[in-house]
Amino acid sequence: MLDTDYNGMSFCARQVFFPKTSAWDNLQKSLKGRYNDSVWEHLAGVESEPFVLGPHKRIAVKVIDERGNELMVIRDVA
Repeated sequence: MLDTDYNGMSFCARQVFFPKTSAWDNLQKSLKGRYNDSVWEHLAGVESEPFVLGPHKRIAVKVIDERGNELMVIRDVA
């Protein structure tokens, strides 16, 4: 998960990624439609969309593994 304007107190996920999962395949089946494969590849990827940095000039990336362990990294961006 990516917070593009982390304020140091609350994490707001502005972009979320679900790599290594078949959840996207299941969603596509549930929607009963056929979509461009590049859309699903992107959703299952780990590369963010371009974003505008917020006024706090700080990003935070939070990772939750399959066991539920969380790790968050915060970076000030000048």
